[in-house]
Amino acid sequence: MRTVFLFTPNVALTFERLGQLIARRWVPIIAIWIILAVCAVIAPPHWDDVTLDGDLAYLPAHSPALIAEREYAAAFPDRKAKSQIVIIASRRDEQPLTEAQWKTIDRLASPFQNAQGIEWLHQGEAAKRDERAALFKRAEAALTEAELLDYDAAAPVWNLATLAKLQDGTEAEVQQLRAQAIALDPHLEKETAATLPIDSPDWKLFDVWTRHTDVVGNMLVDPEERAGLIVLHLTNELAATDNIRIVSQIEALVDKQREAIHAAGDEELELGITGSAAIGGDMLLAAKESISSTEFYTIALVIIILLVVYRAPLLAMAPLLSIAVSFCVATWLVAALTLVDQIPGFGWWDFEVFKTSKIFIVVILFGAGTDFCLFLISRYKEELAKCGDPSEAVVHALSGTANAICGSALTTIVGLGMMFFAEFGKFRNSGPAIALCLIVTLAVCLTFAPALLRMLGRRTFWPMSVDSLQDRSSDSRVNFWELIAAAVSQRPALLLAITVSILLIPAWRPIWLRVTTGHAVEVSYDLLNDLPADRPAKRGANQLARFFPLGQANPVMVMAKTDSGDFESKEGSATIEQLMKTLFEADPRVAQVYSSENPLGHRPGRITFSERVLKSHIRTREQFLPQTPEMKGKAALFRVVIDENPFSLEAIDALKNIEGALAKYRDNASGNWTDLQFFLSGTTAGVRDLRSVTKSDTQRIEVLVVLGVAAVLLMILQRPVVCAYMIASVLLSYYATLGMTEWFFAVMFPDTYQGLDWKAPLFLFVILIAVGQDYNIYLATRVFEEQRKHGANAGLRIAIRHTGGIISSCGVIMAGTFVAMCFGQLLAIVEIGFSLTVGILVDTFIVRTIMMPCFLTLWTRRKDPTQS
Repeated sequence: MRTVFLFTPNVALTFERLGQLIARRWVPIIAIWIILAVCAVIAPPHWDDVTLDGDLAYLPAHSPALIAEREYAAAFPDRKAKSQIVIIASRRDEQPLTEAQWKTIDRLASPFQNAQGIEWLHQGEAAKRDERAALFKRAEAALTEAELLDYDAAAPVWNLATLAKLQDGTEAEVQQLRAQAIALDPHLEKETAATLPIDSPDWKLFDVWTRHTDVVGNMLVDPEERAGLIVLHLTNELAATDNIRIVSQIEALVDKQREAIHAAGDEELELGITGSAAIGGDMLLAAKESISSTEFYTIALVIIILLVVYRAPLLAMAPLLSIAVSFCVATWLVAALTLVDQIPGFGWWDFEVFKTSKIFIVVILFGAGTDFCLFLISRYKEELAKCGDPSEAVVHALSGTANAICGSALTTIVGLGMMFFAEFGKFRNSGPAIALCLIVTLAVCLTFAPALLRMLGRRTFWPMSVDSLQDRSSDSRVNFWELIAAAVSQRPALLLAITVSILLIPAWRPIWLRVTTGHAVEVSYDLLNDLPADRPAKRGANQLARFFPLGQANPVMVMAKTDSGDFESKEGSATIEQLMKTLFEADPRVAQVYSSENPLGHRPGRITFSERVLKSHIRTREQFLPQTPEMKGKAALFRVVIDENPFSLEAIDALKNIEGALAKYRDNASGNWTDLQFFLSGTTAGVRDLRSVTKSDTQRIEVLVVLGVAAVLLMILQRPVVCAYMIASVLLSYYATLGMTEWFFAVMFPDTYQGLDWKAPLFLFVILIAVGQDYNIYLATRVFEEQRKHGANAGLRIAIRHTGGIISSCGVIMAGTFVAMCFGQLLAIVEIGFSLTVGILVDTFIVRTIMMPCFLTLWTRRKDPTQS
């Protein structure tokens, strides 16, 4: 291999001087990087301490769902629930629950009400005097219900005694409650704790609903009494990382109850867990497991591939150690950058990292980092065979490959950096974070890796000798790549036409959809469908669907707001009834609508006596009508249950129909109601906005990535036609990969496939367009160099012979790192890993091996017909 000036001779001279420095000072360079890596592992901040997750929390501020949540918070400042965990109990034979089974369900709910009461109690202790009474009242209601749910539970009674003392109750009252608790549990005789349990779990509870809860209790029981629900309202967003802990603890509690049920001989009662927080928690837990499995399989596959291809353990150690150092330093640096906003004067800084980003950091750093190291090692092997001096070989190897490595890395860095221009917070932060990690990897590969080679010297290729490796590489491998080169040079137009035609078969549909609809493939935002079938939240959702509407656990919250009207008036009550009727008629999938005029959620009809009583209940007013002086009478809340999976396209379609019906109602309103505004929030509304913003982001980022990568190619190659072809060829491989991925998963999951995960097309595009140019750059520059010296055909053959083996090896290794993602638990991660694997293999063995050489041959002949 010879030096190729991708930038300028001065830059190449700089790399040569860097090589000379490394050859002389390789010991301190290795030491410095190892010390940095050790410090990064030991010193805070640690990656897991600063990483976040969630999707809906990172929508742009102007998203309708976030605007609706702000309006909802202003009207109902005390209602802080953002997600739910739903525990469902039913019989396996779907018969009505027995009285004993209902009592079992009540006992299961008691610890949650007790924990809720403790939370209100502690908040009351810390509150100001005017807020304390209200918080203590809530605590008393929760603890009293906890006692009623389980008469044998001593903790709620003990906590009521503490509450009575805080409320300035009489000593006799306090002692009576204490004695009652001790009678239930004699072990409390010497207890001194104020509340029990002492280590009360922090479940981020805002409210707990059971079948006994006023107003809402009826909606938690199946009309035929075959199933009952316990609904836990959490202050966490559905995909908050803390939900992993909460869901795990609650699942453990439910598992304990299952064991008690089984021990009692009840084989029919079945308990399940679902709800938005449970789905989000299981999704994050699956993602965490996917990260662990991806890390393991990535390292294992890279080691296996390196050993199989090169049969030299020390050679495999060099890139692995380099990547390990770069990974430690890079992730620490990214974690540290999330805390910059805490420095005085840097409050404007807004940078966040996410747990799932680690998957892409691992695979890209291992794939690209191994490629960079192998380019360097390949040249080092050639130079060492020539001169026999490790120091001199390192200097020539680095000066000959560093500019090519930098050029290859730059396309990926620029491509990922373009994600900064997304509106969706996870995209905007993830791309630059991965790009920054790749910059650190590049620095390590240009300094630490050559220093390791200098240290190992000829031992790098043990047990092979450098001479034997040179001889081996000049036999079968050269013959294979010479055959490829000969075929390309003899029939370039025919081979190019055949290859393009084959790729167009899977690419045709995505290209047609992009031209006609603006989107290359249908995508899914269904978190529930993404979960493995054995996850508790998915099993619980299937159990829930047998007895309740699918959206029961995740209703759409519709808030009507007016400045001139008054929802507390008689006219306001009539307006609420009309709006309720409008919501029912908006879409046939609307199953229930709960409001202050219809607390049971039934379709409009004759009002029963119990409904009249519930309408006047104080909890009904608190649930559906604002109680703050500034908002009293100015808003009304409707809880709309859609009988569809809340993450599905069908639910989003029903939401659109609801919005349309409400808009029509507003347009036809008269009197004091012409200024009506409607705000829709909840899981389905958030997914609708996520779908909208990520689709627009995808289109914007795709254009920016193409422009950014094209600019890098022009800077490096300075040949516009060749650069345009490189972009076009990788775009074709992208659309072909997208088509093949869609085919594969549609066949594998014929009953549940709704489209690729919404993240898959964008990450595939950014990574494939950027990484795919690495090999094109490496090949094209070598072809141009050899053609200048040996002519078109001979130069092409020499270039393919010298680059074919190393580029194919690097492509296999890069694909191997992406294969590791396919061992993950989440279908989304599997889809991304599969598509990237296919895309890299197509790019390595079709685009780079056939299409690029064919084009370069035709392009050279057009410029110089004598070369044909």
